[in-house]
Amino acid sequence: MAGQPFMLKAAVRNFENVSYNITSKGTIDIGKMYQFFAIKGYNVNGKVFTDLSLKGLQSDATSGNYQKLNNKGQLIVNNISLQSDLFPKSFLIKNGVFSFAQDNMKFEKFKASYGKSDFTMNGQLGNVINYVLTPKAKLTGNFNFQSRQIFADELMVYNTPKPIPGAPAGSSGVILIPENLDVTLSANAGTVYYNGLQIKNAKGNLVLKDGTLALNQTSFNLIGASVNMDATYKSITPESALFDYHISAKEFDIAKAYKEIKIFRTLATSASKVKGIVGLDYQLSGKLNQDMLPVYPSLKGAGVLSLKKVSLSGFKMMNAVSKATRRDSLNNPDLRDVEIKSTINRNIITIERFKMRIAGFRPRFEGQVSFDGRLNMSGRLGLPPFGLIGIPLTITGTQDKPVIILKRNKEAKLEEKEEE
Repeated sequence: MAGQPFMLKAAVRNFENVSYNITSKGTIDIGKMYQFFAIKGYNVNGKVFTDLSLKGLQSDATSGNYQKLNNKGQLIVNNISLQSDLFPKSFLIKNGVFSFAQDNMKFEKFKASYGKSDFTMNGQLGNVINYVLTPKAKLTGNFNFQSRQIFADELMVYNTPKPIPGAPAGSSGVILIPENLDVTLSANAGTVYYNGLQIKNAKGNLVLKDGTLALNQTSFNLIGASVNMDATYKSITPESALFDYHISAKEFDIAKAYKEIKIFRTLATSASKVKGIVGLDYQLSGKLNQDMLPVYPSLKGAGVLSLKKVSLSGFKMMNAVSKATRRDSLNNPDLRDVEIKSTINRNIITIERFKMRIAGFRPRFEGQVSFDGRLNMSGRLGLPPFGLIGIPLTITGTQDKPVIILKRNKEAKLEEKEEE
């Protein structure tokens, strides 16, 4: 075929319990072969060398009687390119050696790329015959996965400008996870680019199972800080997904986080003027939309923001408190060792009571902040020397224009926003 010798013998019987006997040896040009059975929306090119002998019964593969199978040999691929209307770029398998032994397929020297992303992988797949012959059978596997760089945004489903019904023009879709996989990867990636972020030195275990991606004991470097994270991700449709993660960072630069991490700007809108080092231990879950961005009314979370050593220069709420109480020493304060516990639900951040020490004063605050910046806070300014006598505070308005009243807060809670 196309000047290359190729031999294929096959006997397949009884489609209720497939009996197969297949031998193949030689080189085949997949691109030219594919022209005979092309599927609309897909295109395949490249070459495959086979030296295979596959013989057995589907029922033996299904029931785990692998010793009755006689599957052996190798399949070597070279420059296999796969294009699909679902994805904006081509998958390219530069080379790979696949060895068959009964129901297992071993991967060796596997190198691939997608757009600007590169992958190398070694490992093996199991339940291969049953997976091929049975529509809902699961493919199992264990791999070591390495990459110099991964551009996760390129893996979003739709090849723009393919429209998504009811979605804004140019929407790209979420990353889809197949339902019939049970695969574990020990991953090591130099840099992962996602939604404007650069995640460096990412290491951890990645599990693909039942349409869910789980990251276990994952560590990486983000904005110069060491981060540990456990997370799950599940695609629901090509336009939506669920996520749940727990993230811990002992120390990071809050000004850099505000500048470079979009979701941090939303969840900590008042941090725009804050400088210094903070810690974070937070759990967050919710939905992602067709652009892999959070659906904010769906977010739920809880955790602690630790102010290690920060300067609140230009922090409008504290400056407004300073002006209302006529205590200039509260203006632009520096803080140390303050822990702020909060929960998130339906666009509202509820902050538990936390205390500070500023120039002999002992202020405390608690209440609610909405994602659009509305305030409904209570406070008390404990006066020197020990804070036993204090001035009650009510803080409303917005983070840009806080309103301070010197009395106890009796206002109703902020209105929550239902998920659409």
